[in-house]
Amino acid sequence: MPRSGRQPHVSPIPRPEYPRPDFQRGKVEGVDWLNLNGPWDFRFDPSRVGEDEKWYGRRQENWRKQIIVPFCWESLAAWGEGEAAGNDHYYSANVFLNPLEVTHGNHRTAPRHEVGWYRRKVTLPDTDVWVGKRVILHIGAADFFTDCWCNGVYLGRHEGGYTPFEFDLTEAVVEGEGPILLRVEDPMDHHEQPVGKQWGWYTTTSGIWQTVFVEPRPTVYIESFKIFPDIDAGTVRFEVNLGAYFEGVPEVTAEITPPVGESWGVPFESTLGMATKITAIDPVYLWDTFDPKLYEVVFTVRMDNAGDQVRGYFGMRKIASELIEDADAPAMLCLNNKPIYLRGVLYQSYHPGGVYTATKASTLRNDIVAALDAGFDFLRIHIKLDDPLLLYYADTLGMLIMQDFPNFGEGGDTPLGRKRFEEMMVRGIKRDFNHPSIISWCIFNESWGFGGQNELMQWITPGKAKPKGETEPQRLANLSSFEWIHRTWQRAKELDPTRLVEDMSVVVWEHLAAYGHVETDVNSWHFYIDAYELAKK
Repeated sequence: MPRSGRQPHVSPIPRPEYPRPDFQRGKVEGVDWLNLNGPWDFRFDPSRVGEDEKWYGRRQENWRKQIIVPFCWESLAAWGEGEAAGNDHYYSANVFLNPLEVTHGNHRTAPRHEVGWYRRKVTLPDTDVWVGKRVILHIGAADFFTDCWCNGVYLGRHEGGYTPFEFDLTEAVVEGEGPILLRVEDPMDHHEQPVGKQWGWYTTTSGIWQTVFVEPRPTVYIESFKIFPDIDAGTVRFEVNLGAYFEGVPEVTAEITPPVGESWGVPFESTLGMATKITAIDPVYLWDTFDPKLYEVVFTVRMDNAGDQVRGYFGMRKIASELIEDADAPAMLCLNNKPIYLRGVLYQSYHPGGVYTATKASTLRNDIVAALDAGFDFLRIHIKLDDPLLLYYADTLGMLIMQDFPNFGEGGDTPLGRKRFEEMMVRGIKRDFNHPSIISWCIFNESWGFGGQNELMQWITPGKAKPKGETEPQRLANLSSFEWIHRTWQRAKELDPTRLVEDMSVVVWEHLAAYGHVETDVNSWHFYIDAYELAKK
């Protein structure tokens, strides 16, 4: 408690912080960005009649339910019951078609609602900050299909469950106001969607599960940026992707603030849609696990009377491997050209109250701190593209991260499943490219989605019947999957040449000639052993 005796300020908005410290345009909520987390009018659509009945229209009939954004509709936090959540109570009965028939044993497969509608009225500030700007609705993540209307005007559809997307409200807003309508659909049959452990293991995650906000954006703006530190050369390379509603070549600059010392400005060479620059960093303050020094950077773009400014940060760090004298031993992992031994744990990142979403950002920070205090320096985020705030805390506290991509469900290795996976991987690498904490991507976990989940459970679950006459698992070669996994690994290496990329992290018995690694920077495998002496042997 503060010395004055007053209670610290608690925001009435759930998850009130700006959701992307690595890409931050707004500075003051309510002034230059509006956080739309909190209660939204809500209704399920079990018969899928909402579009035919024009629920997106401007007529404001009463909707009896409210849902709390940004929590998925399976969670207790979505219905204001997050404080009651625990290890034995973590899913809401509201989502099921027959709630009285649902138990802990069947809640992952019991018939549930697949379509939900969200509605909220938004009033924009009538200030110079907003006047003449585009009005952009940002959604951090919603699983899986999202359609948007504003004032009855249809604005488009997004497909995907893990990465941010946006809708331009500008033309649909009337006199600074407008009801926003979102229709989100998440089919129970999601085997061709990237789902991670939603597939048969943990609670499913449907609807909005990351922060929703509105901000004004200039007509010429910064769409994204990539930062490539080079500690050996003592330089950093910036690539800034520009978006614009008119043609032209704007002026682009960056202001860099080191961990110690004065800021300096850097002008860019810009062309239509892109600006690049390599600049010297002297002295170089390294980002390391024991001293995670960060450089702040502010990018500014200007053209005529229009301009945009986005804040971010980067760490001067390098991850690589080095061969050692023993040809039969693995290469040595090096951080900043020095050997490092990883002491890591698997981070599931499920939360009793919010399922995929921590009810408070401090929970994410506390998880990192607890792991560091226990002596770990490495987390593998398990088959989930996580909350950007978790990565921010890993960056600022000095935790190394392997980021998994969510697998599709069993039977999802189809042309549609592959297409969705590839789109999710590309967007995920783009979103998280600048986090120094991420040292590795893992593209596929074990052989989940390729039949591996069913076979894994058959072989590691006591009492499960084994195939007759078999003493160890056998596989048939799946050349189509091998070839696609290899192409996917190559694509990931093209998108991010700065990190280690693992093709498939596998169970020990999957290291057979018929189902092993294709091509990889990391060769890992999993042992399911609960006896110390056996593990040691």
